[in-house]
Amino acid sequence: MTTPSAPPGAGRPSATGDLVEPVAFRHVVGHLASGVTVITTADDTGRYGMTASSVTSLSADPPMMLACLNDSVPSAAAVTRSRRFAVNVLGEGGGELAHRFAVPSADKFLGVATHEGPAGLPLLSDAIAHLECEVTEQIVGGTHTVHIGRVVSATARDGQPLTYFRGGFGRFSFTRDDDAYRRARERVLQRMHGVGEVLDVDALAADLDIDAAAAFYALTRLATDGLVRRDPELGYVVTPFDAAVSDATFDARKIIELGVLAHVGEQLEHGTFDRARLTVIRGHFESMSDLLVGDRFVDFDAYLDANYAFHESVVALTDNAVLTATFGALSIKNVMTRSFGSTPITSRRFVEAQRGMLDGLESGDVARANQAVVDYCDLAKRRVREILAHTGGQL
Repeated sequence: MTTPSAPPGAGRPSATGDLVEPVAFRHVVGHLASGVTVITTADDTGRYGMTASSVTSLSADPPMMLACLNDSVPSAAAVTRSRRFAVNVLGEGGGELAHRFAVPSADKFLGVATHEGPAGLPLLSDAIAHLECEVTEQIVGGTHTVHIGRVVSATARDGQPLTYFRGGFGRFSFTRDDDAYRRARERVLQRMHGVGEVLDVDALAADLDIDAAAAFYALTRLATDGLVRRDPELGYVVTPFDAAVSDATFDARKIIELGVLAHVGEQLEHGTFDRARLTVIRGHFESMSDLLVGDRFVDFDAYLDANYAFHESVVALTDNAVLTATFGALSIKNVMTRSFGSTPITSRRFVEAQRGMLDGLESGDVARANQAVVDYCDLAKRRVREILAHTGGQL
């Protein structure tokens, strides 16, 4: 069997250990808007599979999935042992598969078309989308365990998802859960919950008028954002944000980008720099610029994505995967969400500083680009201090 190919622009499956590009990930998880999945895995004892509905995307950058599985099911135990799982999104004609993997059987895979994914997991060939995941965290809650997985391969093909099967399968609540996350994040950013406050799942559910599952999903995503941390004894705790955190993060980005520009300068001297690569950076810059009108964000989340893509593309000019990963580990988006995301007001000077960086690259004036990087860092640190001045020094 061959792996179904992804539609144009969706990207090809990545090798085990590589992260899937956010654009490709968003395309694939779009198949999860309302559907039924089968979780598959394998270890030394064989192949395992189970129908599951408590499955959803957790993060696009980095790409993460969340699967909540009943510990009494052999497949769940296999996921715990192997620390990896695959999400198979069933198409509208997949009712028989959903039923087969929902009931006990000596061999659920008997007569089922399968193929091995890039990460080595068994995939259902008739599914309309596949995501292979490596478990990064397992959280036990009563009779179930929440498996949080880093997506290492993702493919999708055309088709409508299975949304309901003989009254036995519920609908996905992706839209509802995403709304719960946004509202919970807004409460934290607006400081309706103080630093160090423990966010209880049931209390948050009551405050937002949602069920406990949606509240748990929201808290898990807030933890990924760095807005809360999970304490083994207390639960989810609102994390502090101050000038020291901001300064360290923006300074680290400055140091990385100055190193990148030094590398570009060497390439320019030797005539080996590929100027065509600046077209991608220019596209991200223009998208970012369009999302800032005067000194107000048009759409902060979209601006943040474009801003991150701009700087990540600059770092990528080195073709150094380790450096790109180091840049990602700075959690720049979390810092900007926690600070700049707390107000719709910003400054057009940020865009102008980044324009100077791009103009310097396009003209081969590395000194100009260097100064723009320094200016942008100083602007960011000063703006965070202005915001913190109104909040007692912490957010």
